[in-house]
Amino acid sequence: MKLSSVTMTLAACLIVDTAQAHAHLEKSVPADGSTLRAAPAAVEMAFSEAAQLTALWLQKDQEPKQAIKELPTGANRTQRVALPTLAPGAYTLTWRVVAADGHVSSGAVHFTISPKRAMSAYSGH
Repeated sequence: MKLSSVTMTLAACLIVDTAQAHAHLEKSVPADGSTLRAAPAAVEMAFSEAAQLTALWLQKDQEPKQAIKELPTGANRTQRVALPTLAPGAYTLTWRVVAADGHVSSGAVHFTISPKRAMSAYSGH
């Protein structure tokens, strides 16, 4: 009975250790699920460990994905990438990184750029 308990504890530790071996996105600007009043000039992604950004795609609504070609070089915990001019709409930014240990991770950030507010009929006079 005690051997089984020890075995389960060791297995749990290995699973946790393995899960932490992959670089995962801790934070992004724009944040996942955010709604922005203005289009961002760049995206900034902070990872749990140094990682090389190997691919980045941008998709607006149901339009085809566009590959972002100019990616930073080198493995860093924070990656910043300039974005093209974005019109109002819902966007998905899909990324792929390779950590220093060779593990590949990927994910997506979703954000919306709201249309400009219509001019109010009330002029404030």
